[in-house]
Amino acid sequence: MENDPRAPPSHFFTLRLWPEEADGDEPIWRGRMQHTASGEVRYFQGWEALVEMLLVLMEKKD
Repeated sequence: MENDPRAPPSHFFTLRLWPEEADGDEPIWRGRMQHTASGEVRYFQGWEALVEMLLVLMEKKD
């Protein structure tokens, strides 16, 4: 499937997530994301930050 010219480019990441207690009822989610091809590692806090980092990394690796 990797040689299929119709297949869109793929990006592989490893993701480690953990909750941290917060003042409110909801935990704060933190994480570590690594782009497997380049080894680049980034840390984030919150789902919005994860999505933003994924979008930036995918644009950068194309």
